[in-house]
Formats: sequence, C-alpha cells, structure tokens
Amino acid sequence: MKKHESIPTWIEENAMRGHYIFTKTALCSAFPTMSPTALKRAISRLIAKKTIVSPWHNFYVIVPTEYKLKGVVPPQLYLDQLMKFIECQYYVALLNAAEIFGAAHQRPQTYAVFVSKKNLRSGNKAGVDMIFYHRKKWPANYLKKIQTPSGYMNVSSAELTALDLVDAEKEVGGMVRVATVLAELSENIHFSDVDSSILKIFPTPVVQRLGYLMEVALEEVEKAEDLYELSTQAGLHFRKVPLKSSKIINKDNEVNKKWKIIVNQEIDIEEL
Repeated sequence: MKKHESIPTWIEENAMRGHYIFTKTALCSAFPTMSPTALKRAISRLIAKKTIVSPWHNFYVIVPTEYKLKGVVPPQLYLDQLMKFIECQYYVALLNAAEIFGAAHQRPQTYAVFVSKKNLRSGNKAGVDMIFYHRKKWPANYLKKIQTPSGYMNVSSAELTALDLVDAEKEVGGMVRVATVLAELSENIHFSDVDSSILKIFPTPVVQRLGYLMEVALEEVEKAEDLYELSTQAGLHFRKVPLKSSKIINKDNEVNKKWKIIVNQEIDIEEL
C-alpha cells in the first residue's frame, strides 16, 4: 500500500487524476494509522479552507479550482456518486431538468431531485438548496443519462418533466410559470415517442391540465393530440376538474369539453 505524506497531498493527487469524490471510509483506508480525532480535525481544516465540501455525512467533494472563490460545487459534479453512496434511485427534476433542456426561463433557486427513498432530508447541501421529493411509482423508462464533468446523472425526459411540472405547479411557482416553461420545453416534447405507461404514474387530472395547457395556452395542437391519444391508450377517464386546484370555481368559468378542464385561471405566458 502506498504511503501518503499528508491528507492535503492525497487530495491534491486525487484532483489531478480527476477524482473529486471521496468518502470517510476511503480516507481511513489511505491513512490507517491516523486517529479518528486527527482525521476529523484535518477534514474540518480542509472544509474551512474551502478545499473540500461535504454535501452528506462522511461524503466529500474536492472543490475544483473554478469553484474555489464561491466554495459552492454544482450538484451535477457529485449527485450520481452521492446517490450511489446512500443507495437511492434518483433523477433531477422540475425546473432543474427543464433548465438542462434549455427551458428554465429563469435560473431555479433550488435544486429538485426525485428520489426512491422516503424521508431524505432536504436542505442546504454544500451551498446549494437541494429539495428531495419522494416518488412512489418510479419512472425508470423515462429517465435520461446526461453527461457531467464527473460522469453522468439521471434527468427526467422532456415528457416526464412536463408532467412533473404540472403535478408540482405550486412548488415551482404556479400554473403561469409552468406554462411559460412548457412553452420553451415544448420543442423537446414528443408524446408520440413514449408509451402510455408514463401517464399511469400521475393522477388523471395532471394529464388533463397538461393537455389543456399544450393545446389552448401554447397552441401546440399536434403535441396535445398525441397526448390525448396516449391518454386513450392508457384508458384514462376524464372528469371535470379545475385548471387551478387551489382557486375558487364559479358558475361563469368556461369548461373545455375535450380536456374537461374548468378554466378558473387565465394563462398569460410570460414574455420569453
């Protein structure tokens, strides 16, 4: 076993090889004679100097030179390795997925990750506000592997992103913002290329609302028709539902006959 001079030297050597992730277990293996107290102190000093960050207990990221001034490392540099470390399925979602497709409109203030495990604690992870959403029905067939500087990470497909955005409209800023992002995302959405099983992951009203937004607000008639055909294949039964679930319905609200949407909110797409 190679003997390392010091932890900072070991970290520098790893970074030179392009290895930016390490765990406490790996560190203990590299320095087997060092006491737990000495290891802890060394790690604390490196974090204070912004040489490393720790987005998770016993999981560390070496800060690349280009991020040293801010001391904040983008999650895409370590997310896949982190999720393997905690043995959890995941995918980058919502506005963060939309941003990867070039459709965020405004830079997201948080980092949304859907996970297979319950009760993962959201919070500030190495300077980034990361929010974990538990998903019971896992959409494995509708995830894409996106290349990152350290490998790859799982991201929702454009079609899954669109459905997730409508489903989580309150969390992402409301239905108008959803429609605005969908307007930019739409060129990547191809419901004719996916299986009807994607719709069974969501409550039927989510499909109805997305269909209405695509057809009426965005005037993407062909894409909306593909979604409607998919909903028929999935055996979905539409019932009257409000476009905005948290908004009052009144007797003057128009009802879209095709999607059975009670139009209780006007959708004005924000200027792109």
